[in-house]
Amino acid sequence: EMARSTARGPRVLLSCLALYVLLQEQLQQLLGSAFLSSRSAARAPRVHVQAEAGTAVLEQDEKVLAFEKESVVDEAQMLAESKFPIAPAELIAKAKQFLAYDQGVSKPELLAEDFEFAGPVVGPLRKDGYLKAVGGFDFTSAFPDANPEFHHFRVDPFEPNRVWMTARGRGTNTGSSKSPLFAKPTGKAYVNPPMACSLKFDEQGEATQYTIGYVMDRRVGNTGGLGGIYGILYAMGKPLPFPEAQPWKMSLRYKFFLKLGNFLQKLKKD
Repeated sequence: EMARSTARGPRVLLSCLALYVLLQEQLQQLLGSAFLSSRSAARAPRVHVQAEAGTAVLEQDEKVLAFEKESVVDEAQMLAESKFPIAPAELIAKAKQFLAYDQGVSKPELLAEDFEFAGPVVGPLRKDGYLKAVGGFDFTSAFPDANPEFHHFRVDPFEPNRVWMTARGRGTNTGSSKSPLFAKPTGKAYVNPPMACSLKFDEQGEATQYTIGYVMDRRVGNTGGLGGIYGILYAMGKPLPFPEAQPWKMSLRYKFFLKLGNFLQKLKKD
C-alpha cells in the first residue's frame, strides 16, 4: 500500500504541472485573441451615448455596446419584475434601521426568529447567540470614535430580498472595554479594507441573515487584509493565535508550484 501511495505522488505532481502548463497556454491564447479583437474594435464605428449625469457625452464602440447587451444585466428591469413585496427603497431603509439600532442588538424585534449571522470565519450564529455575542462586546467603549463608513446600499437584482452595502471603517482605541481583548487602551488606530456586507429580509420585513467582514481588497488599510474583529485586533498589535486571525500567507506548496511552473515555462521558451 505504501509503495502504491509513493508511486502515485509523482503522477499527481506531473498531472498538476501538465494542468498548469495547459492553463498558461489557454490564458496566452485568450490574451492574444483579446488583443486582436481590441485592435479591430478600435476601428469599429463609434456610437455616442448620453451619460446618466446628463452633462457629458461618452463615446462607445459597437463592441462595448454588444458587451453591455450580452454580459451586463438590466438591474432595473429585474427588480421591476420581482415578486418580493417590499420595494427596493423601503428595503434599503430597513437595512439602515437595522444598522442604526446597533446592528439589531438594541432592537431585537427587527430580527426574525430564524435569523442567522455569517462572517467569513465566525458563524453561522442563530439569533440568541448573535445578540449575546455582539451585545456583550462593548466595542464602542474601546473605540469611541469608531465609524463603520457604510456606503453603496443597493438591492440585489438576483435576490430581491437582499440589500448589499460596503463598509470601510476606522477608529482609535482610546477607551477601556469590558471585553478582555480591549481592557486597556492602546492609543492605536485601525483602518479597515473595503468589506462586502449584506442583509436579507423576509416578506414581513424582518432580518433573516446578516453577513459582514468579507474583504474586497486586502491591500487596503492596516489590518493585514483581515476583516471584522480579527483585523482590528491585528491593527492593535494583538492578533489571535490561529491561522484564520492572521494575514494571508503563501504556503510552501503553493510557492513550489509557482516556481516549478515558471521553470517549465522558461524551458518551453528555450
